[in-house]
Amino acid sequence: MALAAAFAPTLVPASGEDAGMDEGGSEEWTDWELIWSLVQATDAVNANLSEIDRALLDASLALSETGIEGPEAREALDELAGLGPWVVDCITVDLNGTIVEVMPEEYQHVSGTSIIDQEHIERLLSTRRPAGLAYIESVEGFRALDFASPIFDEEGRLIGAVTVLVNSTEFLGTVLGPHQSEGSAKIWAMMPDGTIISDPEAEQIGKNTFTDPIFQPFPDLLAVAGRVEMERTGIGRYEISGTARDVFWTTADYQGSEIRILLSVDA
Repeated sequence: MALAAAFAPTLVPASGEDAGMDEGGSEEWTDWELIWSLVQATDAVNANLSEIDRALLDASLALSETGIEGPEAREALDELAGLGPWVVDCITVDLNGTIVEVMPEEYQHVSGTSIIDQEHIERLLSTRRPAGLAYIESVEGFRALDFASPIFDEEGRLIGAVTVLVNSTEFLGTVLGPHQSEGSAKIWAMMPDGTIISDPEAEQIGKNTFTDPIFQPFPDLLAVAGRVEMERTGIGRYEISGTARDVFWTTADYQGSEIRILLSVDA
């Protein structure tokens, strides 16, 4: 309810004819329904992120006993990979940032690959702390969300990391889908840096609002994107291709990493 309250000044319906009446004479609270769908969508993303977090912690605890290599390690990874159909693969990484074990087996070809150049992996190994989530160009060959957690042995020494790679399009499409509305309204997701990671318009996914040429002719859009980058929650309006759109956004969190969840609708 706090999110809906934050948007309230913009969405108080007018009275009389401007409010819109249904056949029974009651006001149509369409705007509130849309905002409520955004609230529910954000809650759903946070709930699923929490589920990933719990599963990743369970895997790291199991791997602290089995070690990061061998049949028992692969069994722990296989269990983690069963978290959802949107999981691509799960891996263990040694202290040099090299992939040791991979499940499912169809991705065995990435075993032995160094991923130390991935910023979140380098940060995890240097800080010995969970790296949150990262939207990366994976060694599997496509953009995806990666979640990583450290693994410690029974003496408390860091021995590596475990990660779960998630098909972000499938994951967020599944989570946000039940909250999508008909008509011009859509709920989508963007990283704070402007990269669109989920959108009902599939051709938008992977584009960066700040750098992609298709967005550059629209200064209002770029201005709103700048606010979305800096502000966790907000309201804005922009015009694109002759159509004015209102946009509302809030934030899903995962261990200090953020995903903006947005609702846009023709003004």
